[in-house]
Amino acid sequence: MEMQINDYVMYRSTGVCRFLGEKSQSPDGETEILYYKLKPMNDQNSTYYIPVRNADSKLRPLMTRDEVLALIDTIPKTEEDNIWTDNRRERRELYSKILRSDDQFAMMRMISSLYFRKLSSEETGKRFSSMDETAMKNAENLMLQEIGIVLGLEPEDVRKFIDERVQQRG
Repeated sequence: MEMQINDYVMYRSTGVCRFLGEKSQSPDGETEILYYKLKPMNDQNSTYYIPVRNADSKLRPLMTRDEVLALIDTIPKTEEDNIWTDNRRERRELYSKILRSDDQFAMMRMISSLYFRKLSSEETGKRFSSMDETAMKNAENLMLQEIGIVLGLEPEDVRKFIDERVQQRG
């Protein structure tokens, strides 16, 4: 993966990071390993070092503007394409699989399903489970972070942009 200093990349299920450069280190005192040095956007106190030889399986470029807009355009206005299952264990496994997969369409579908499920729970006076809430927040954090950077939006404006775009569709 070709990167320039200060480029943004997606680090698997961790989130958007800024590329700070490369650094050689010798963890065993003998073998030199080249690392990418990354600063996560959601934790300015951390720095990640990813071995360059493993980077292709852990890092990807951010989506393009057109890809982000196409992704947003897949969000249903209604609960039509739901991935919900009543089996709690199956849901937990599905959430985990989707969050690890780095599949933006599956993640957006999961967020949408959970959003509609949460609305339904609120309408019927039922409690939305903390497991579902956590999964939705984790997925939203990953998606909104990337969408905001790609579209040049402040974090607090991303949801509004998505909502307006979804409502504008016919």
